[in-house]
Amino acid sequence: MAPPKKRKRRLNVFRALLLALLVVAVVLVGAGAGFAIGVIRTMPDWQPDKLQLAMTTFIYDKDGQLVEELHGEQNRIVVPLEKIPEDLQNAVIATEDARFYQHHGVDLKAILRALWINLRSGGIREGGSTLTQQLARNAFIENPERTLKRKIQEALMAIELERTYTKEEILENYLNIVYLGPGTYGVEAAARLYFGKSVSDLDLAECAMLAGLIQSPANYDPRSKSNEEAAKNRQAQVLNNMVKYGYITPEEAEKAKAEKLEYREAPKTKAEKFPYFIDAVVDEAGRLLESQGIESAELYRGGLKIYTTLDPKIQTEMEKVYQDKSNFPPSSPDRLIESAMVVLDPRTGEVRGLVGGRDYTTRRGFNRAIQAERQPGSTIKPLVVYAPALEKGYPPAFVIDDVPVTFPGTPKPFTPANYDGRYRGLISMREAVRWSVNIPAVKMLNTIGIDTGYEFGRRLGLPLKPEDRNLALALGGLTTGVSPLQMAAAYGAFANQGVYITPHLVTKITDRNGRDLIVNKPQRRDVMSEQVAYLMTDMLETVVMAGTGKNAQIGRPAAGKTGTTSLPDTPEYRGLKGEKDAWFVGYTPELVGAVWMGYDQTDPKHYLKSVAGGGYPALIWKKVIGAALKDQPVQDFPRPSGIIYADVDAKSGLLPSDLTPKEFIVKEIFTQSMLPKKISDVWVQVQVCTTTGQLASPNCPDVTTGVFLKRPDGYNGPVKPEDAYLEAPAEVCTLHGGGSVDRPGLVSICTDPRHGAELFLANIPKPGEGGGCPPQYVKKVQLPPEKVPTRYCDLPDHQLTKDTSGRGNQGAGPPAPNLKGRLEVGPNVSQPRVILEWNVPGEGEFLFSIERVGPGSSSRSLAIVKETAYTDASVKPGVTYYYRVIALDEKNKASTPSNEVTIAVPKK
Repeated sequence: MAPPKKRKRRLNVFRALLLALLVVAVVLVGAGAGFAIGVIRTMPDWQPDKLQLAMTTFIYDKDGQLVEELHGEQNRIVVPLEKIPEDLQNAVIATEDARFYQHHGVDLKAILRALWINLRSGGIREGGSTLTQQLARNAFIENPERTLKRKIQEALMAIELERTYTKEEILENYLNIVYLGPGTYGVEAAARLYFGKSVSDLDLAECAMLAGLIQSPANYDPRSKSNEEAAKNRQAQVLNNMVKYGYITPEEAEKAKAEKLEYREAPKTKAEKFPYFIDAVVDEAGRLLESQGIESAELYRGGLKIYTTLDPKIQTEMEKVYQDKSNFPPSSPDRLIESAMVVLDPRTGEVRGLVGGRDYTTRRGFNRAIQAERQPGSTIKPLVVYAPALEKGYPPAFVIDDVPVTFPGTPKPFTPANYDGRYRGLISMREAVRWSVNIPAVKMLNTIGIDTGYEFGRRLGLPLKPEDRNLALALGGLTTGVSPLQMAAAYGAFANQGVYITPHLVTKITDRNGRDLIVNKPQRRDVMSEQVAYLMTDMLETVVMAGTGKNAQIGRPAAGKTGTTSLPDTPEYRGLKGEKDAWFVGYTPELVGAVWMGYDQTDPKHYLKSVAGGGYPALIWKKVIGAALKDQPVQDFPRPSGIIYADVDAKSGLLPSDLTPKEFIVKEIFTQSMLPKKISDVWVQVQVCTTTGQLASPNCPDVTTGVFLKRPDGYNGPVKPEDAYLEAPAEVCTLHGGGSVDRPGLVSICTDPRHGAELFLANIPKPGEGGGCPPQYVKKVQLPPEKVPTRYCDLPDHQLTKDTSGRGNQGAGPPAPNLKGRLEVGPNVSQPRVILEWNVPGEGEFLFSIERVGPGSSSRSLAIVKETAYTDASVKPGVTYYYRVIALDEKNKASTPSNEVTIAVPKK
């Protein structure tokens, strides 16, 4: 027989569920026990009756040498509870631990409330720590991370502390150990730091402000402009809590909220080494720690090691320069002209040196090098105008007409003006950068598009705001401003082949055992091509070699840009001549330096007078960078592939034509795609009278064919550009008889049918003459200069006749002018110029033709004027010129030359 089959046991669902729950319970109990054992085993070695003070943090330079120590103790001043105002005690309790006197170290109700609030908000919005737990954390726990294990350890310690100390003792210890700001522990040190007084002298409003700092001293520091609103809101919250828990009345709270607080630090007794740099390190290190969930208070109690980018050699030289009063212009008696400087390595973004002001008076006070918001003036032009223009394909040779212009806009049109009141006419981008000319910069930004310049500047780290999207951006007219650190980093991209690196002072932070907490890896981004960066550098080298930045020359390759900002256009500044800010930002292949100078607060009594970026700021840059690179091998800016050189016409930016004068053929730099392919068409040939320099008439005895500039867009403005002398004359010779031109190209012609299609200038009688072309045949027409006829009407019945009335004064020439000339050169003159002045004996009204002869050229009339003075701004260094003035008498058609003056222009 077969063995009987076994019956299968049916699964009992209830039993299975019970078994599963039992297994889970065992696992949870085991895990909980393991976790509890882990918490207990890792409890710090502590003694409740011995509170642990903070450990020293060490700061090292770029070579690992110790430069500073941050001691928690040095700014902790212990005071007994009876000297701490009750308002401050109550403010802290109401804000940090409202049930302080009810719990025994741990407040379960507060923990549950915080848990519920955090779950609802999806983040950490409120903590449940009591004052006793915070005291335990500050005194005994080394690990700064926020973990569940640490919270449990805090709770266990808090319970033990409550058994060891009275509530008053716990509160006293807490108020003496709590972190309240940079290097500041305890309420006494904080009172001295923020209010310059002892804690016992604080009023209610000051107590509330101090209590509000506990949550986040970095974010609620009321001395920082960026924190003012947040700090005031936090103070109000503390006062509301005090009302809520019955410590003060609503009226007292409102009165305290309305009180205007004054912040000042108590006198210091110890001077720090490299104080501005160390302050900036502390700021940056605090932000880095908090970004990793580590309290910034660890800087002064955690025994950390902070490794920085500091170069002591450069920093020492900077401080030496800033201590020398001769490096700065005279200040007003009651206020100092301030300055700040940053030096960094463009290849790494590492800050090598930093000075935030001329006098260091307040720990973690206003650091102009990193916190200033100043208008950058013309130093912004390469960043938002010319570099993006190069990136869009416009070469350094691209020509812009520097003539007055008005752009439509709201609420009013925008009319830029040049700082020196000069209008140079057709100039290249290189020349516009070299002499920091405003109008070409605005025109160029308008050409490439405001958004293009705006976005380019943003990529270079400039803190531009949406309100800055306008043409004033080209001149540095920003809503807020920039700091020297931001400007140095932006220019660093030119020196670093187009790569922008976020500037930084901290490279690494380790804990007390040498384990890495922070390894700082700054952001890098490609902003422009290597070729564009090199072209911009080449243009900025011209600024230093032969432009507004000549004072920054250090005997090795250097590039840079000057900048000044004008005084505000408001009634109180009307009639004042001066500047608000002065800048120089320059770089070599090794270093970038940015220098700012000005008053902290500009007003009609405090502004820069005759201080430009190319003056004191450039000289400071020269001294610091020159000393920093002394004895180092000279390096050239690395030239990338694809860079070529070619001759171009300086007045068109195109290839020279047969008519281009030699002095206007210049060598320029291009990429292959930028190289012009067209021939210049801005020069024309016109016949002129040698004596007057006007368009030749048939009666002119000496006629020459001249080459003249034809402005592509024309110009009819009230102010003539400086290159107007290169244009063809607008009038037909008035000395030898002929018609006149009312404006360029407008001529009087004879329309007698006997001329057919050929154009002839009309014979128009002048005083002492008769005849001429009948009025019915005289017509004024507009013609381009190259088509203006040079021949006068030759019809026999249209000729001019002498006046037989005897009223003419034929043959009596004007007196000879007595001519004097002088040359103006020097640091306040952007380029050499010749000043001519003369007088004419006797009486009479005359015109004067100014003639100039240069080497290897014939006499040329520069202009015909009524005045007895003339400035020739077209001279070149190393050339000798010969001048004379011819007095012209229109009535009797006679002329008399002056004596000759020789002017030799020295070489640069």
